[in-house]
Amino acid sequence: MNMPTGILCAGRIYCDLIFTGLDGPPRTGAEAFADGLAIRAGGGAYITAAYLAALARPVTLMGSLPAAPFAQTVIAEMARNKVAAFCADAEGPDPQITVAFADRDDRGFLTHRTGAAISPRLIAELPAARHLHIGEITTALEHPELLRRARVAGMTISLDCGWDAAALARSDLGACIAAVDVFLPNETEAEALQANDVIIAPRAVTVIKKGAEGAMAKAGTGDWVTARAEAVPVRDCTGAGDAFNAGFIHAWLHGATLDAALSLGNACGGIAVGRVGGAGTLPDLAYLAPKPRSAEAVK
Repeated sequence: MNMPTGILCAGRIYCDLIFTGLDGPPRTGAEAFADGLAIRAGGGAYITAAYLAALARPVTLMGSLPAAPFAQTVIAEMARNKVAAFCADAEGPDPQITVAFADRDDRGFLTHRTGAAISPRLIAELPAARHLHIGEITTALEHPELLRRARVAGMTISLDCGWDAAALARSDLGACIAAVDVFLPNETEAEALQANDVIIAPRAVTVIKKGAEGAMAKAGTGDWVTARAEAVPVRDCTGAGDAFNAGFIHAWLHGATLDAALSLGNACGGIAVGRVGGAGTLPDLAYLAPKPRSAEAVK
């Protein structure tokens, strides 16, 4: 029987309201004005899924949709980007949204989460896939059964970190990271984990994303491999790390070297920062993808 080649991306699904061109940072007691507003599908799992689909990798998104009227925005964007849906409707009328405010150098977020990240029904009916990518560590901590079922089904697993101060200080976080094959925090998240004495030791590869400086990775206890990012015009950094995840995971599953996987990750991240929002409607990026050295690598 042929091994599945598709990837299942799991995590919270948001509708992102992205303000750009601010005349000053948002703060209490004052009002800031923005030149632009974009409404996009969001959440790390979705953004990674959209870039994987653009790289011509079959991909399915698993999570709960935000409540109306935001769900329609998310569903329409998923369809345009050829991301298959394995989603549950929102549990109630409370919207799951993120307000992002961005400038050329960085971005900030104000997020409202609702209910469970993933319906237990979806986890019980886990579809076949080659690999599971979890978009943020809070989802992995909330749903340890998702990791267990994926492993029993023969999937490899990757995990982004995401910023959640409470989650980054949990005593069981090291065990969660140790249960996945690839862990992909950014530099700030990795520093917070180290400050909290969390051991970063996934089964196969650790990746640390460093924004404009590129990224570095190591396999097990091996040496770090570093790849610098090309300088590109920046419009909005929202979702750049999630786009990087797509490139790295896609190449890693093809059996690429860490150098090549980092390079594809950086290329996807570079495309993301030139756009407003995590994905929007993406172009065909299959020309960037590496050719497999043999059959799909078995990790």
